[in-house]
Amino acid sequence: MNTYKSLVKLVVTQRVTTTTNVVVQAQDAYKAKLQLEAMYGKGNVVSYPQLVR
Repeated sequence: MNTYKSLVKLVVTQRVTTTTNVVVQAQDAYKAKLQLEAMYGKGNVVSYPQLVR
C-alpha cells in the first residue's frame, strides 16, 4: 500500500466551500482517485493524487 495526498473540495455550509488536503492509502494513484471520488463525490476531487514519500 502506498500513501497519496490530494486536494479535495468540502462543503462547509450551503454557501461556503473550502479545499483541504486529504491523505488516503491505495495500491496506485488511479485507485486512490476512485476512493476519493467515492468518499467526497466525483466533482469534488480538485487535484490528481500525488504519492507521499
